[in-house]
Amino acid sequence: MPSSTSNSDPDNKHPIYPVAAQQALESTADGALPDGVRQPIYGKTLLVLLLGMALALGLVRAFALANDASSESILGRVIQAQKALPQIVAESQDLVMVFGSSMVGAGFSPREFDQWLSDEGVNNIKSFNFGFGGLNPFFQDYLARRIRDVFVQHDRRLKLAVIEFNPFQTTITRHEGARALEDSFLTMLASNAELVDVLLDDPTRGVRLFNIKYLRDSISAEMATFYFGGAFREPRSRTSLERDQKRQDRLQELGPLLNEAFEKEYPDYDGSDWYYPWQGGGTIAAERAPDTLALFDEYYELIMDPARLDDDRLNRIHSADIIDMHFSEELVAAFIRIVQEFQAFSEHVEVVMLPRNTDWIKYSAEGRARLEETISRIEQATGVTIQDHQDLPVIQSSMFSDTTHLNRYQGAANYTRFLVGEVLNWMQGKW
Repeated sequence: MPSSTSNSDPDNKHPIYPVAAQQALESTADGALPDGVRQPIYGKTLLVLLLGMALALGLVRAFALANDASSESILGRVIQAQKALPQIVAESQDLVMVFGSSMVGAGFSPREFDQWLSDEGVNNIKSFNFGFGGLNPFFQDYLARRIRDVFVQHDRRLKLAVIEFNPFQTTITRHEGARALEDSFLTMLASNAELVDVLLDDPTRGVRLFNIKYLRDSISAEMATFYFGGAFREPRSRTSLERDQKRQDRLQELGPLLNEAFEKEYPDYDGSDWYYPWQGGGTIAAERAPDTLALFDEYYELIMDPARLDDDRLNRIHSADIIDMHFSEELVAAFIRIVQEFQAFSEHVEVVMLPRNTDWIKYSAEGRARLEETISRIEQATGVTIQDHQDLPVIQSSMFSDTTHLNRYQGAANYTRFLVGEVLNWMQGKW
């Protein structure tokens, strides 16, 4: 029997290897495999790794295709607003930007703001709504840099920047809840130079970010897992109040009527999430038919179902720590950078906290103390006094669409009119 395959051969101690390989192995001082053996084993290992990577990439791409997931569909409003910046800086009027969260998106009406300023004799203003849902200050910081880049590139300045400080967007809970989205959003919002900085500081993460951006259309495996894994996350508390079925039934009837009215009254609307003709804001009451506004009055009353509002409150507690507010050091530092970014290309900067539905969102004593401490820190770092608009007499609980967002024709309109008065005071002698 050939010695290379025989267990009885004294030279064939390990029959899975040829004798020549055994002898070479024995003669290797450090016990490493010689080149002749190493190459096929390493080659197969590399092949398995490459196949695994290809499978993972394929699964992420399949997720993206199946869910129409892309930077445009995930951060559509943000991307569209960024693309509008060259057109914004080319406007001939003095520019005003209100920047913040979805509370700004819902609560500031730029076209009404411009009209009401004009009624007060300030005619050379064009304002824009840069309020975006889903972006905590870490992400907003990168967006602020992109805005600054365009303004600096075109040697343009904002006449006035109004920046929202949203307390519950700045909590540890909110930060941790967005961790799975961080790499994807970063590839959508950061410049290549900033990604290179990450690469130099942390090569492993830097390579991953470039992989996500250029091979996965900014859809990371973590993002895909985040959307698929919702059923496995810790369940939140649900309201014990019962929904009013009559309200629900009538809301079901109103939906098609309001959609029909919109199609009739806005035939030229192109479906954009950030629509330039509306300056990033929404529709305004002056454009709506009386019958449509009557339907909205009914709609706003119906959505004030206590069970719905209580459930929204519980969701905000679970997802954002909105009552006790344990603030994230990283997000507070990011917000300070946002203010400083705007100060670099704005003639005047104000920071505000928008109205909240105080019938449903009541801070704990500890939460309020933490908020006051954080406000003081931001003011000291930026030199800007934060204007507290959370509990204004002109804003009633009926003017909200939930526990945090103003409705459009009552809440947003009233807050925008209030803001006009504030701006006239801030900018006295500066227009």
